[in-house]
Amino acid sequence: MIDFDLPERVSVAGDNALVPFLRQHPDAPLRIHANRLRRLDTPLVQTLLAAAADRRRRGIDFVLTGLSSAQADQLAALGVTTAVLPMELAE
Repeated sequence: MIDFDLPERVSVAGDNALVPFLRQHPDAPLRIHANRLRRLDTPLVQTLLAAAADRRRRGIDFVLTGLSSAQADQLAALGVTTAVLPMELAE
């Protein structure tokens, strides 16, 4: 798997490294680390869901790791499950 560390803030509409990273590795299994991420906004969640769905459809691994329990709760409140976005809590 190829790892990517999300920064504290990510704006997928603005300048960021996530979208270019996803484009550079379209067929690679990915592990996205959210340990430093402070805020999950809707465009970021949509980007992660789209990337996960694309890879799931093609049988390629994708996982979001290092989530705080508050972030996991926020995703759950949005209806995001591990079936649509594989995720792991921070240790």
